[in-house]
Amino acid sequence: MPLQEPPSAAGSLARLPSHPLKARKLYRVWRNRLPDGTQRTSPWWFASLADPAQAGGRFDLSPPMGTCYLATRPEAALLEALQMHLTNLPVEELLVRRIAQVHAPNDAPPAAMLTAESVAGDFGVTAEIWAGHDRCLTQRWAATIRRDGWWAIYAGIGHDPRGHLRAVALFDRHGDHPPSHGRRWHYRTRPIAGDAALQRALLRYGVSIREPGTLPWQRWVPGP
Repeated sequence: MPLQEPPSAAGSLARLPSHPLKARKLYRVWRNRLPDGTQRTSPWWFASLADPAQAGGRFDLSPPMGTCYLATRPEAALLEALQMHLTNLPVEELLVRRIAQVHAPNDAPPAAMLTAESVAGDFGVTAEIWAGHDRCLTQRWAATIRRDGWWAIYAGIGHDPRGHLRAVALFDRHGDHPPSHGRRWHYRTRPIAGDAALQRALLRYGVSIREPGTLPWQRWVPGP
């Protein structure tokens, strides 16, 4: 059965299974060098719904609320951030990004766990909520989850065919700021380009990096 609309009755999703985020190590990939040359030193950004909404993030909320996307493994953060370039990844896309290792505080809010087995029958949640193409529908689910008291989502990622990697979406007010729920979220950052461990992680998912001057790969199509 495909993913249906979220329940309309207030409190319907308040009893989703809970996944603790306290003291967890999370990862976020963000663009620190913008096309106009601006440098963004902070990894934090809570995105609101774009117009049209289909172009927005999977769990984006309507203003003034926003969503910040992280993952539990570096490769998960990479696959999600670089999803438009996975079949043709020029090194330039890595040079303008960094990865942050984030330490969630002990009082971080728990996340609604959308990967628990019970959510299929109890709440009508399917893997489409984190792997389907209908962003408008998943955004409505995110709004309903926030409505029912949750400040975070724990889910799978759409670009892991095994379904093992996990992502975390934090809810907060829109904009460029650290999470306001819980004490300080400490982080440290490092470059992505030239990181051999990260490149090996990408290779496990069939993603190779194209160096400058290397033509993009194209599928050969026989002639008539």
